[in-house]
Amino acid sequence: MAKSRPGLVTLGLSAAAVLGYVTYRLLGPTPAGAPPAATTTEQEQAPPRQLADTLPDFTLANLAGEPQSIKSLAGKPMLINFWATWCGPCLREIPMLKGLQAARPDIQVVGIAIDKREPVGKFASEQAFNYPILVGQSEAWEAAAALGVEVYALPFTVFTGADGALLGVHTGELHAEHLAEFQAAIDDLAAARIGTAEARSRLAGRM
Repeated sequence: MAKSRPGLVTLGLSAAAVLGYVTYRLLGPTPAGAPPAATTTEQEQAPPRQLADTLPDFTLANLAGEPQSIKSLAGKPMLINFWATWCGPCLREIPMLKGLQAARPDIQVVGIAIDKREPVGKFASEQAFNYPILVGQSEAWEAAAALGVEVYALPFTVFTGADGALLGVHTGELHAEHLAEFQAAIDDLAAARIGTAEARSRLAGRM
């Protein structure tokens, strides 16, 4: 996110994630409906997209192949992590996200795999995820667009409050300090020490 305004996506991306994404797009199957990679000039000319105010409803397949609405998982602060099996930084985040879900059952972690269901299912069977995984290709990119994410490279993570207010987004690999900032913000929100605007401002300045 840009520091100048809460809710805008930072352009500091993980180089490994970008390389993995480009390799996948060039050598692997292209997700139907995924936007073409923007050139530097196009990125500079394109107006920034603002993060949505609240969590929009969208439906993706779960690991069983059944449609599941994101709103069916709401009601708690949420960490929505977009990832893929071919993305190295994405895979490095998973143990930390599993640890967060185990330590903080009051937070709902959700993984959205922008990938095919077969490799995701195989990977999930080896990982024993303790949080829900949704899967999609073009429809998952559409979900990201509905959230207001403007940079299409993995991984990226969206944070919400318990009321569904979108608090911020982090592009690139998550680290422990990012989770700590999110937890501090939602704890202060729950205790009414800050409001939504302050939580957004804090996360915008520290993600």
